[in-house]
Amino acid sequence: MKYFLMNQQEAEEVLAEKSLTIAVIGQGRMGLPISVVFLEAGYKVIGVDVNPLLVEKATKGEIQLVGEPGVEEGIKKGVTEGRYFCTLSHEDAIKQADIIIIIIPLIVDEDKKPDLTPLTNLMDQIGSVLEKGQIVITETTLPIGTSEEIFKPILEEKSGLTAGNDFGLGFSPERTYSGRVIEDVTVRYPKIVGGINRKSTERMAMFYETFVQKGTIKMSSAKAAEAVKVFKGVYRDINIAIANEFAKLSEGMKLNFYEIRDAVNSEPFGNIMLPGAGVGGHCIPVYPHFLIENASKIGLDLNLVKTGRVTNASMAKHVIEKAEKGLALFHRKLSDSKIVILGLAYRGNVKEHRYSPSLEIIKLLKKIKANVILNDPFYEEEEIEKEIGIKFQKDTKTSLEKADCIIILTDHDEYKNMSLEEVDQLARKPYVIVDTRNIWKKDKQEFTENRLLLKIGI
Repeated sequence: MKYFLMNQQEAEEVLAEKSLTIAVIGQGRMGLPISVVFLEAGYKVIGVDVNPLLVEKATKGEIQLVGEPGVEEGIKKGVTEGRYFCTLSHEDAIKQADIIIIIIPLIVDEDKKPDLTPLTNLMDQIGSVLEKGQIVITETTLPIGTSEEIFKPILEEKSGLTAGNDFGLGFSPERTYSGRVIEDVTVRYPKIVGGINRKSTERMAMFYETFVQKGTIKMSSAKAAEAVKVFKGVYRDINIAIANEFAKLSEGMKLNFYEIRDAVNSEPFGNIMLPGAGVGGHCIPVYPHFLIENASKIGLDLNLVKTGRVTNASMAKHVIEKAEKGLALFHRKLSDSKIVILGLAYRGNVKEHRYSPSLEIIKLLKKIKANVILNDPFYEEEEIEKEIGIKFQKDTKTSLEKADCIIILTDHDEYKNMSLEEVDQLARKPYVIVDTRNIWKKDKQEFTENRLLLKIGI
């Protein structure tokens, strides 16, 4: 008998014995560390992915995930102990599983609408082999209402079973930060759980509570659990947008944004975020579109959410304009200058560039045929030339040689550990730095005979 249909005592026993098998569909930057969390808790894990090379490496315990502590060792240990397997076959994994965890990316299409096709196709596959007593849990962030209104009917139709009675169904968002996923899941935060009925929620909570130190927060529904993650992401997007507007206002009024921010944030009700070149990653730039789509279905226009997206998306152009104005002071043009981009990743010390502001800035610079060199110590030349189509220099100091303009877009430790004096020795003098990450924390814009240091908000 599978976990969902066990009585309370039986369920407690299999959890205590860690005798459940967990299928984790999606073995990417989130799926792999989440699989390791389950392995460390003592469960057997079957990973599923559509990438043949990844599956081959994972099966041998040879997975590499740069900047995510504990994953490589955890997968290798799971393989050695015979508790981790990886496969291309959804069917094989699902048939063996008690709990099915889904953590595959959800993106927006060209019209900025959520594209659920990969997930609905997956639900077709799951439903065709779903057995009584299994639980299907989505951890991928979803538009509000997706589990109940879209996934539930597909699973029931394909399986001939009834959700909440024959099998469990619910949502539990990953609440993680790239670079510390394992720690976030097990130590930092309580787990949000919301099922399509009370039993689904309770059985989900029992499972997660076997390894989440801060326990669970049981939501009234899967829909409410879905709203938690989307609301949080949109809240951050809007708050970053207001920081960006304050920064641009400060520039125009000859004020120091950082001085004002520090003063505002000295009281409990002040929490102005940092401005920058935009917002990247697979979360914050995407979730507002989920909410806008939800709102449109009930005749609501989320003007503030839309404006936040427009504001943050506009920062790439603002960065280019700052560089252009800076170079003009030295009687140079962007199109005639060597422009060095420091950082492809959307955040420091991670190898992840989905929706990174760097992509739009590179696109704008390529449009004017500027001589652009990209550096990011977390990437290799073949990756950049194939994916981004731009000149790449792996060594940071080499990339800075004879630079006319340096645009810092990622706060990698390697960049933060460089001094301005070191850069002075490499760049063409005089040169311009556009520091969008406030790496060099000067009180004001710095203009010397050798360099012009420009920052967002000053």
